[in-house]
Amino acid sequence: MGILFLALDWALRILTYAMIGRLIFELIRSANPAWRPKGLLIAVAEICYTATDWLVNSIRRFIPTVRVGMLGLDFGWTIGMVLIFVAQNVLRVLATIL
Repeated sequence: MGILFLALDWALRILTYAMIGRLIFELIRSANPAWRPKGLLIAVAEICYTATDWLVNSIRRFIPTVRVGMLGLDFGWTIGMVLIFVAQNVLRVLATIL
């Protein structure tokens, strides 16, 4: 049972790092829309987006972007990170109980 909890913890940790990478790439793209990654950054961006698209897009399906004038507030990333942190804490509690 311990190996299962360890594997799930590592998977959630890797997903957290991929979400942070996605945040960095999205912040760069929002600051400079013409920016495109080159070289090794293409591979890193592809890994980050591929690993996190299923989570962010499924949240965006239920909670669309909130428009405030010209500003669009997207809560997909934030809610995804909260869900990951909750899952990590639940996993740690279950690992100590079992």
